[in-house]
Amino acid sequence: MDDEPRILDGLRRSLRVKRDEWDMSFADGGEPALEALAADPYDVVVSDMRMPGMDGAQLLAEVSRRHPEVARVVLSGHTERESAIKAAIAGHRFLSKPTEADVVIDVVGQLIVRTSAAHGRRARRIAGAVRWLPALPRQDAELAGLLGAAEVDHDRVIDAVVQHIWLSAKLLQLSNSGFLGSRSKNASIAAVIGAMGVSTIQGLFGAASAQDAPVGWTPATEAYVRTVWRHAVATALLVEQVASPAHRPYAQAAALLQDVGRLAALNGDAPDPAAAGHDGLPFRDVGVELLHLWGLPAPIVTAVAERDLPHEPAESGLGVTGALRTAHLLVQQTDARDPSAGRRDDELARLLAHPQLAVRDTDWRRAAQAASTRAGDRFETR
Repeated sequence: MDDEPRILDGLRRSLRVKRDEWDMSFADGGEPALEALAADPYDVVVSDMRMPGMDGAQLLAEVSRRHPEVARVVLSGHTERESAIKAAIAGHRFLSKPTEADVVIDVVGQLIVRTSAAHGRRARRIAGAVRWLPALPRQDAELAGLLGAAEVDHDRVIDAVVQHIWLSAKLLQLSNSGFLGSRSKNASIAAVIGAMGVSTIQGLFGAASAQDAPVGWTPATEAYVRTVWRHAVATALLVEQVASPAHRPYAQAAALLQDVGRLAALNGDAPDPAAAGHDGLPFRDVGVELLHLWGLPAPIVTAVAERDLPHEPAESGLGVTGALRTAHLLVQQTDARDPSAGRRDDELARLLAHPQLAVRDTDWRRAAQAASTRAGDRFETR
């Protein structure tokens, strides 16, 4: 939707080639758009950022509350960073104006697809409602202190952010989706931080902190989140050693984000840490759907989707998926294990015998224990 008739007419003409495949409606403002969404089911909404009355950020925030199953795309020209940050919290993809019709068609076509054949609608509804993910209070307090310092220590900020699941995911989303004109297609969280700057992190963190908490925080919730975080961080630390240099940024991001579905699905009391899903819906399906909505690079999404599947690596290398699977199985032998997943010692032995790892003079189990200890110390209750 857009408040400029000229732009709406241009979109109608450009998208005419899809009229036999898609049911499309065009609205000239936020309120008419919400009325259309209330009247009929839609898969995707594309909104201009600047509109009188209800702007794009306000509209998408309202859509996320009323219709979480609808994917949300921001169409924006030059805009103030504060407004863009607000849209970043509620949006899934970002397109800069002027945008070619083929780009709009490609993005909408991607978002129509559900990643789970068995649980697509339920997974989309839970994933689509996510505007931020919970972190440990100590972690948020530390990051708030670093970002609020009179002189910001960039290295310490990077160290904190690369272990912060929501901020890392959001920065990767923005980097790969045209936020503020960026189209870097980068999988390195540290590189994205350098490209976007600390001011973007400050804005995102402040906007997220202003959101209503998605779940009541109890000791059980904190213990649950701590378990998820420790496994993710330990795996990310270890996969840095396991993955090849070319695959390392993707594998590290996949390791950190491997269980976003558990955090996205938190609602009310924390579930049993050993549960792999709730009411028949696997947490992994929710996580993969969320990463797909955010437009993260395919190697990351695939590795997360296949983390629990037996892996047969190519002779040429483990790849991103194999590196994550290997690091995960190694961490499963430590105190940082994922209680919802088991050990696969025979498969792990085969993976460690792969030429990519066998030629290395590394005690992999000791390396896994060291990563587990580092992650445990990082999130120790004080």
